[in-house]
Amino acid sequence: MKTKTVFLLAFCFYPILNWGQANFTKYESMKEVSAMVITQNMFKLLSEIDLDTQDQETQAYIDLIENLNDIKVLTTNNVEIGTEMNTDFNTYVESSQIEELMRFKEKSMQVKFYSKPGSQEGFVSELLMLMTGQEEGEPITVVMSIQGDIDLKQVSKLANDLKVPGAKQLKNIK
Repeated sequence: MKTKTVFLLAFCFYPILNWGQANFTKYESMKEVSAMVITQNMFKLLSEIDLDTQDQETQAYIDLIENLNDIKVLTTNNVEIGTEMNTDFNTYVESSQIEELMRFKEKSMQVKFYSKPGSQEGFVSELLMLMTGQEEGEPITVVMSIQGDIDLKQVSKLANDLKVPGAKQLKNIK
């Protein structure tokens, strides 16, 4: 009897627990949203490229991408969609076990970073960023989610190399 009850509760709450990540997926197909999704399969391919592993920086880069599950970046200049993304982001933050890392405002840009603890100190299992404001006179909203075993010291380099909006703000995370 207890097993049935636990199973029924798990079945009922599964959509709620997964709501945050699944809800951001709806933006990927919207016309006024730019979406970049890099999956674990792509990271596996990148890590198999024959690189000079004697170079310490290259080895750190390989170690980082081998431990990533996915990166999702959603960007819009549409104010209504941006407001909806902001609301969904805040709902996810409130309903999950994610902790604020930092937030700051620079000129007309507001940036928030949240994370879930990782396998060891200095690592996180999820890094979530919301950037809102004006860029070159245009409204912009960017949501970025990185999942895996993430070394915070190395992730800004990867985001910068992939030209992810908000990548330069990642350098501020200590």
